[in-house]
Amino acid sequence: MALPGGSRCAEHQARDKARKASYLRKAEAVRWHALYSDPRWKRASAAFLKAHPLCADCGALGVVEAATEVDHIERHMGDARKFWDKGNWQPLCKRCHSRKTAREVWHGKA
Repeated sequence: MALPGGSRCAEHQARDKARKASYLRKAEAVRWHALYSDPRWKRASAAFLKAHPLCADCGALGVVEAATEVDHIERHMGDARKFWDKGNWQPLCKRCHSRKTAREVWHGKA
């Protein structure tokens, strides 16, 4: 049975947490996650969200929701060219970005 406020039981939450920790430890992931710490990214993503303040996915459904994160439409996997390509960016709210990332990371789907 799912835990209160969650979508998974304790066993599956623990399994998912272990899978995520294992994934994040991979050297390649550590390397390309470092791109998000770059002060240039912090400035560029803040400017992008200022120019694109609404979530693209919610907007497609006719819902007005503030965008809080910049998503890479096509996963960059450490490719700096894809990472910095503003044509590959879209504004998403936390919920939509988390859903898209989970789909990509855990299910291998775009």
